[in-house]
Amino acid sequence: MKKIVLLISVVLLAVASFAQTRPTEVAPNDYITGNSEYFYIWGSTADTLTNADTLNFVFRVRGDYTRDIEFKLYSDYVSGTAGGTLIAYKSIDGVNYEATGDTITVSALGADAMDSEVIDLPDFLWPYIKLTYLQTGTAVTVPKCFGIIRRN
Repeated sequence: MKKIVLLISVVLLAVASFAQTRPTEVAPNDYITGNSEYFYIWGSTADTLTNADTLNFVFRVRGDYTRDIEFKLYSDYVSGTAGGTLIAYKSIDGVNYEATGDTITVSALGADAMDSEVIDLPDFLWPYIKLTYLQTGTAVTVPKCFGIIRRN
């Protein structure tokens, strides 16, 4: 009888230790799930930035392989003199973000322009990417961020 109780206890302990709950997913703005994708974010009148303003976008990256991800910034000039910085962040939980080290900086913008800089995230393995555009100056612009994703 003691052996049966001991065996049942060990089995219940083993089942309880393997029954882990998954972390709650933070609600992203969009998902990256495919092998290769080309897309853009922002770019509508709802995304118009005035003076010192900020715009954020969060991607949830899903899949069981790494990807090469690149972002490029197009600024649709409306008025004033604009500048700003597009910063890429990575996160394991969708709450605590760390800068990837890649940025795109725009300065003295007086017309529509595609910036020559690229945010390059090779072999990206994190579950979340957040893009933040911090506008400076006295201007009105509508940023549009283009992205391309390729499976490794």
